[in-house]
Order: sequence, then structure tokens, then C-alpha cells
Amino acid sequence: MYRFVDHTAELELELEADSPEGALGEALRAFAELVGTGEGDPVERKVDIRAPDLPTLLAAWLDELLFVAETEGLLPDAAEVSVVDGRVTGTLSGRRGDFRPLVKAVTLHRLRLRRENGVWRGRVVFDV
Repeated sequence: MYRFVDHTAELELELEADSPEGALGEALRAFAELVGTGEGDPVERKVDIRAPDLPTLLAAWLDELLFVAETEGLLPDAAEVSVVDGRVTGTLSGRRGDFRPLVKAVTLHRLRLRRENGVWRGRVVFDV
């Protein structure tokens, strides 16, 4: 589950999932809603992202999604990833398309990803 929270010049995303991988999947779904979907041929891309902690890993994941959308025109629609020891590895899939530049950057403001009462909850703020 995810939902957007209104904010001036920023858009806050709250995530809820049953695992860190699930939280990254929800973040990808939300990001895809913001930037659009591609209509070209399917594309897969390997990912290997490292960060010192889980919240920073969430931000780095979204930074990578933004980077490939802006530079390669790859608009993600799914990922098969694993999270182990501050590292995300796996495969990102999507289609080429026109990137809607709504998201300018992923911020560290109010960044969070942690397990609370058996559920993984996260939050990230986009500069829009």
C-alpha cells in the first residue's frame, strides 16, 4: 500500500509492505505513477545499489529509478530484487517511453524505512 501526502513544492510518499523488498516494490509502483509508463519494447536492467542503512537504501533505489528514467528513457514497471546487508541487487524491468519530469529529485528530508509492529513502513519526499 502507498499514498501521497500533499506538500508545497514537494511530494511525500508513505509506504507500507511486508518486507524491505516489498517496500522497494511499492516505491517503484508509486514512482511509475508519477513519471508515466513506456510503450516501447520491454527492457531489463541489472541493479546493484549500496547504502549504509535501509532508509538511505530506499532513497538510493528511487535515485536509480529517476536516473534511468531521465538518461535512458526506461520507465520502470516491475523489479525482482533482494535486499541484504544494505545492498539491493536484482533486475529492473520496464519499457522505453517519454519521461514526465514531475520528479526533480529524491530528498533525504523525513526519510524513513523501518519495521513497526510487524510491518515495514517507509517515507520519502520528492522534490517536484
